[in-house]
Amino acid sequence: MGRHPAADRPRDGRVGRRRVVAWAALAALALLVAGLAALVADNLSGLAWLGLLAVAGLAVGAAVSWWAFTTRRRWKRLLNIGLAALVVALLVVALLTFGAHNAASLLGLLLVGAAFAAAARAALAPPPGSEAAGGPRATAFSRPWLLVNPGSGGGRAARLGLAQAAGQLGIEVRELRPGEDPEQLAGDAVGRGADAIGMAGGDGSLGPVARVAVAHGLPFVCVPVGTRNHFARDLGLVRADPLKALAAFTGEERRVDVATVGDRLFLNNVSLGAYAAVVHEPGYRARKLGTAHAVLPATIRGERDPLGLSFQGPGGDLHGEPLVLLVSNNVYELRSPSELGARRHLDAGVLQVSALRAADGAGIAGVLARVAAGRVGRSDAWSQWTATSFRVAASPPRLPAGVDGEAAVLDAPLEFRIWPGALRVLVPAGTVGLGPPGARPFSRDAVRRLWAVARGREQRSLT
Repeated sequence: MGRHPAADRPRDGRVGRRRVVAWAALAALALLVAGLAALVADNLSGLAWLGLLAVAGLAVGAAVSWWAFTTRRRWKRLLNIGLAALVVALLVVALLTFGAHNAASLLGLLLVGAAFAAAARAALAPPPGSEAAGGPRATAFSRPWLLVNPGSGGGRAARLGLAQAAGQLGIEVRELRPGEDPEQLAGDAVGRGADAIGMAGGDGSLGPVARVAVAHGLPFVCVPVGTRNHFARDLGLVRADPLKALAAFTGEERRVDVATVGDRLFLNNVSLGAYAAVVHEPGYRARKLGTAHAVLPATIRGERDPLGLSFQGPGGDLHGEPLVLLVSNNVYELRSPSELGARRHLDAGVLQVSALRAADGAGIAGVLARVAAGRVGRSDAWSQWTATSFRVAASPPRLPAGVDGEAAVLDAPLEFRIWPGALRVLVPAGTVGLGPPGARPFSRDAVRRLWAVARGREQRSLT
């Protein structure tokens, strides 16, 4: 039997509403562009001075902050802190002066921009029940299993009652005890019949359980109860409410990449050099800034034993002994302030290699200033590229490293490799990560899709 025409009316109504919202978003964008153009035209000289002051302030602020951090002399530290405070004060005064003169215009533009962002997200959100709303729906798992690290985030799981909440959903919960191996526990759970496994902890806790999931082809769930939860952020999970992540066990499945160094799996990155030295200090967890101040200056001045690191750059040229070498699973953003240190994609199938080779405070300050200004091109002090594999040689047979933020010792030489789509990740239904245009309404792709939705040609534009 054919479907009654009335059955399509609710869907047609949703499509019609999306088109109206898309047109409203485009109108708001046009108004925003026109308003910005008028503001620039009326205040060209003032904006030019403000821009120059901002760029100079970022450069000077980065330089003096770094020198204040690395110097041994107290009077130099106080002088540099004073200079940094003066730069910040000048920037604040300039912004307040400009804002007071154009307060009404700026407020209006902010409101129009917020209206555009809200309308764009609403128009680009996949209709309920559509395939675009997420990946394939997960089947009902008969033996879901979750390992909880009670020490992550200062005992956050216990404060939230995570184990009790998971138990009420029919999830078998196991708390990690001191000295236990998460990978062994996850493997034992799979041996008992677990058909979906998860880890509630920080970034450093996820890799061992994810390794078991990859080895057995099982779905993996990340419950963010750590301090930073970078992997959860890039998946699009709500880090402020870890209990919501439990809905992933009946949510949607996505394929994401994993990376390995030797036989060790990592989801975020591996660091070598100065940052790894900081992570390995005993007091790092309790006093991160104090530990960094104690370790980094000595490393920069060459007072610590060199590791003899060497590797080939993208052009085949040989490099040695970087201050920091970071190898990442997929690409971390540095050019966009709103996405600084985040990944748009977890499925691009590449490693990102970042090498900081600056040998003194001035060189490091210059790199930091360029990063802050969104100008991170390759230079003698800094380079960054992508690859599918990467090799690092070293003088000592074992190297201190930071793996997903945790201290580790790795056997040299180090062989890095990306494994595209190797991990089946479950996320709550409707989760939107950093990559889809709907999460970035001011991107070119989002505007293109808005135009397609408004004209009723969304499907054709996406094929």
